[in-house]
Amino acid sequence: MKKIFLKNFVYLAMGAVLLTVSWDAAASQTSDKLKNTGKKINELEEQKENAKEKVGSLKEEENQLKGELSELNQQLSDVSAQMNDLEIQITEKEAEIETTSRELKEAEGTKESQYESMKLRIRFIYENGGIDLASVFLGSSSLADILNRAEYVEDINRYDRQMLDAYEETCRQISQKKKDLQMEEKELVVMQKSMEQKKEEVGSLIAKTQQSIQVKQDEISDAQETVNGYEAQIAKMKAYEEELERKKAEEARKKAVEQRKAEEKRKAEQKKETEKQKENNEGSGGSGSTGTGGSGGGPVTSNASDLAMLAALVECEAGGESYEGQLAVASVVVNRVRSGSFPNTVSGVIYQGGQFSPVASGRFAVVLARGAAASCTKAAGAALSGGTNVSFLYFCRASSGVEGTVIGNHVFY
Repeated sequence: MKKIFLKNFVYLAMGAVLLTVSWDAAASQTSDKLKNTGKKINELEEQKENAKEKVGSLKEEENQLKGELSELNQQLSDVSAQMNDLEIQITEKEAEIETTSRELKEAEGTKESQYESMKLRIRFIYENGGIDLASVFLGSSSLADILNRAEYVEDINRYDRQMLDAYEETCRQISQKKKDLQMEEKELVVMQKSMEQKKEEVGSLIAKTQQSIQVKQDEISDAQETVNGYEAQIAKMKAYEEELERKKAEEARKKAVEQRKAEEKRKAEQKKETEKQKENNEGSGGSGSTGTGGSGGGPVTSNASDLAMLAALVECEAGGESYEGQLAVASVVVNRVRSGSFPNTVSGVIYQGGQFSPVASGRFAVVLARGAAASCTKAAGAALSGGTNVSFLYFCRASSGVEGTVIGNHVFY
């Protein structure tokens, strides 16, 4: 009878194994797709970040060009103001030159008139000197009067000479002033031409800088379109990932149902065989005993490495969830360790193929390397110490449509 019991038990175990293999094959395909999808998302995220960095770099270059353009515009404004000032100065110099020319002309005319008058007086005195001398002598009442009259004539001649010299000096000064003004005007004109050349150079630089800014803005637009393209691809891949998660959850749910049915059937057969064996033993006067076992709700064996791994997984799966949601994820892992249907270690459960997509995609390794958040570590430690808050073995996104207990964005079943 014992052999029959063992035989039936073996058949039931083989059936459960075959069923498990069938479900594992389907789950493996979905997990492979999830793994590839996760890797693709990571690649796209990296490419998107590179594209965003390029956008940022291009914007910095654009801002630098805009700063240069602002400085050039200020230079152009300064040059234009200087040119306006030079034009005013040139106009004023031209007016001064014109005034000085008139003054010079008037002074030269006065000098010429004085010179002609002086010549007439001198000619009259010296060409008719006898008559004048006779008049002086005859008309004088005394020697003193004669000397006075002669001195008077000499004073007139001296005055004419002084006036002529004064007018010549005035003409010289006015002429020099005219030359100085003309020289200053030439210098202003040279400066004006230099300013015009500088204005053209600054204007050319402004045009080139504006063109460079436009080119840079086009590059920014193209780079931003690239970023948007990556975001669209990522959104599409995440939607696909979510669908795969839903499919994986459904496969896991069906697997759990079949396993539960197989376990119930196995236990029923085992109970039936046990009762038969008991009857036979009682009939033959023998006695036997059966043992029962189960997993309790106490702590599981773990170490610091297990805590770090569980905390990293919690952050990957529920980093943005409430503490209750994070504890629920940690509880699922601990429940699996206690269950006979999964590996009996934390690392074995986490690294079991096709179970947790962050492990397959590489996100888990990144978080594990840098260390998980404090709340996730706290939740992991509580679950490992026996403070689980759910008794389920599976969870998936709440949007997957799977029935169960919803905590945050996940449904546990």
